[in-house]
Amino acid sequence: MSAFAKGKFVLGAACATALVVTLAGCGSSSAAANPAAGSGPATTLKTMSTSIGTVLVSASGLTVYELVGDTAAAQTCTGDCLAAWPLVLANGSQMIVNGHPAFTFTGDRSAGETNGQNVTDQWGRWLALDANGNPISASAATSPPAATTTAPAAGGAAF
Repeated sequence: MSAFAKGKFVLGAACATALVVTLAGCGSSSAAANPAAGSGPATTLKTMSTSIGTVLVSASGLTVYELVGDTAAAQTCTGDCLAAWPLVLANGSQMIVNGHPAFTFTGDRSAGETNGQNVTDQWGRWLALDANGNPISASAATSPPAATTTAPAAGGAAF
């Protein structure tokens, strides 16, 4: 059973590249990672059932969001943006989920709140991340997923 199916994500030194922890492809079937000596403790993302579906949450239970169009290479949420949308950190470094910087929202005061879902502000549109680390669109949050008959690509990750 994958770590995604168990509802936990474990990120450690094995997934770190240039001080950026990447979720894509780093799922683990164990409940803990074995970080390299001196790298500090692993960071665990979990999943939580909410009013918009199952979402990724930080270690403290806050919903994880991405800024649509923001990438690790071209991050636009800086300065004042970070006051409203704090970075999710892993061992002191910014966490990247599926190529996008991960954030929480100061409007979410308790575990499982999703007040940042589909918010549009001066920095852009914000979407919560589902259990696979993909953004939950506004329409997906209010309607059931469409049936699909497409088989997964050969060799692709089963996340």
